[in-house]
Amino acid sequence: MNFPIETVRGRFPALSLTDNDRRRIYLDNPAGTQVPQAVADAVSRCLLTTNANLGGFFETTLAAQEVVDGAHAAMADFLGAASAEEIIIGANMTTLTYHMSRTLGRAMKPGDEIIVTRMDHE
Repeated sequence: MNFPIETVRGRFPALSLTDNDRRRIYLDNPAGTQVPQAVADAVSRCLLTTNANLGGFFETTLAAQEVVDGAHAAMADFLGAASAEEIIIGANMTTLTYHMSRTLGRAMKPGDEIIVTRMDHE
């Protein structure tokens, strides 16, 4: 079975954009990953119906917490995690990496070493 690349491309609105009748090529995903229409619709729906701080006791914040909890559960299922509590969702990979480095830094002692490669965050 062949991979239906044109069908997949068709689900990403940004991939139909052109410049001078030539399809755009995106080479900088960390600075702006292209998303399928279903993701754009879900983000829009959340901004319009559940845009609230978490931790409150009013309907919008309770609905927002349900969205967050559902996302954690879906990722736990997708990744095979033991529970949704193992899943951390952040603003972006750079922010998550900084949080991880600060967490590790608090536990490190003189003489401890961390090995990194160029592939760890490009």
